[in-house]
Amino acid sequence: MNTYQTASQASGVARTLSRSAACTIVVYQAGGNRFVTARPSDAVSGLVIGIYQNGYQVQGARRAG
Repeated sequence: MNTYQTASQASGVARTLSRSAACTIVVYQAGGNRFVTARPSDAVSGLVIGIYQNGYQVQGARRAG
């Protein structure tokens, strides 16, 4: 997991990682101005901004437990 100050920074990293590592990356807002990139197996607590696979966003925002 890595933390970023803006959603666009986190989304850009997620696009790059999901394309180069051929894996799924989740971007979520962990409160305030903290946006986190994580793998689906990591614990996610906050608003999911996007889910990325192969460099593309496959799912939009929704609340996670």
